[in-house]
Amino acid sequence: MTSTIYARIDSELKEATDRYAADHGMSLASAVTDLLGRGLEASSGEASIQQLEAHARELDLELTRVRDTTATMDQRLKQVLGTCQCGTKFTGFDLLITGRCPKCSTGVASLLAGGGDSSAGSLNRNELGPFMSGIGVAIALLILAYAASKE
Repeated sequence: MTSTIYARIDSELKEATDRYAADHGMSLASAVTDLLGRGLEASSGEASIQQLEAHARELDLELTRVRDTTATMDQRLKQVLGTCQCGTKFTGFDLLITGRCPKCSTGVASLLAGGGDSSAGSLNRNELGPFMSGIGVAIALLILAYAASKE
């Protein structure tokens, strides 16, 4: 069963509806029915759209925090921490990520033990503490961001 709706609309809306009907090969009545149905569907989904938009804003803020944290970690990993036995300076990246000298591939982790053999290279212990603290804080921030995303 169909019903009739009588409504006065402005001329621009009427022209747009006529164009829609022509573009889709529909009668004016079919076009009005289609457009009205779509509008009602969009209107009923408005709360859902607002929730999705709010969630997108939250994710954007979280992504910003993660980017800031990774930028901090990137800077910390570039910090020079010591010198290898070959004379090449090694960084936090070499110590934590590769574990090797970038030039001669000698393992640099043994320098943490502090065996006292100066021919094996040196580690600036004054730089190591702040470096590890900075990395620890950055990792904690990443964990917090991850935990917040699971709520």
